[in-house]
Amino acid sequence: MGLQPGAAAAAGRKLLTLAAGAVGGYAFHLLSVPLPWVLGSMMGVAALTLLGAGARQPLQGRRAAQITIGAALGLTFTQDIIRQVAALGHWMLLGAVFSIGLTMLFARAIQRMARLDAPTAIYSVAVGASAEMALQAQKAGADAGQVASAHAIRIILVVSLASVVAQYSGEKAAAIVTAATPLLSWPLGLLFVVLAPLCGWLANRVRLPNAWLLGPVLMAGCFAASGTTARMYPAALVAAQVLIGWSLGQHMTRDFFVKSPRMMASAAVVTVSMLAICVLLAWGLSKTGVISLLTAFLAVAPGGTAEMAIIAKAFGIGAPIVTAFHFFRVISTVLLIGWVARTLVRTGWVREKYLP
Repeated sequence: MGLQPGAAAAAGRKLLTLAAGAVGGYAFHLLSVPLPWVLGSMMGVAALTLLGAGARQPLQGRRAAQITIGAALGLTFTQDIIRQVAALGHWMLLGAVFSIGLTMLFARAIQRMARLDAPTAIYSVAVGASAEMALQAQKAGADAGQVASAHAIRIILVVSLASVVAQYSGEKAAAIVTAATPLLSWPLGLLFVVLAPLCGWLANRVRLPNAWLLGPVLMAGCFAASGTTARMYPAALVAAQVLIGWSLGQHMTRDFFVKSPRMMASAAVVTVSMLAICVLLAWGLSKTGVISLLTAFLAVAPGGTAEMAIIAKAFGIGAPIVTAFHFFRVISTVLLIGWVARTLVRTGWVREKYLP
């Protein structure tokens, strides 16, 4: 039994959007643009979306990308790396406190610039998992559309700017997983195909933030810590990056740009200001001698966990450390954002309603 005409047309749009992302990624790869398969895919999908021909990414697409990236990152958590990460535990706690501080600082700024109510302002700048923040924002009575737009702008800007910084910083760390590291054997690869989604599902069931990424990280990390030395298939990583690019580019609709220009401009200003402060913190961390400047920057930058980890992995810059920092950040923000919101309103730092 064939597809119904409507279903066939929808499937065709999805395939066309995926193709646009792949072509954009390949074009950026040929042009040697930083993080080509993510940024090129993002721009290819954005161009198609602005023409009115793009399709929304199926939920399974984003999850498949997170699962693949999570498994690839987990394979870098060898025993030596785990010891290094554990030694940075107090700095990760500092990074989590810093992220909460950014949220508290910029909630007031974005409320005044974009004229928002308290829940919308607070959840728009909360540096946590964007999907989780959108869900909590709805429960708190915030404008979910405004919150989602603010997070989309934040992640798109951070990914774009951080990629350029990583490309031209000249910093290179000793690669944990190199081209000389053997690829996953086919039996182990097939086992990962089963175990990685299962661990993502289990992590999601226990409500772990960024579950579809962090579940596979923990799974593959167990293999690496037990002595497995392997790397993810390059084609799988390219496909995952194209899917991440699609998830970013699909937000760039015509409505996205014209619906609330004040909110867009405010979110962009806040994001760039956050990045500037993150550079200062990263510089301070680098002066301790325990972490390099660029690793510290990617670790505290207010981007998505998957996106920041991709940048770190692509440029050989402490991907396990970056992943661990963001894990602490996301967990802390998800657990504390309700308390933070109540505190900001109770103290008057953020007004319940915008008052000129």
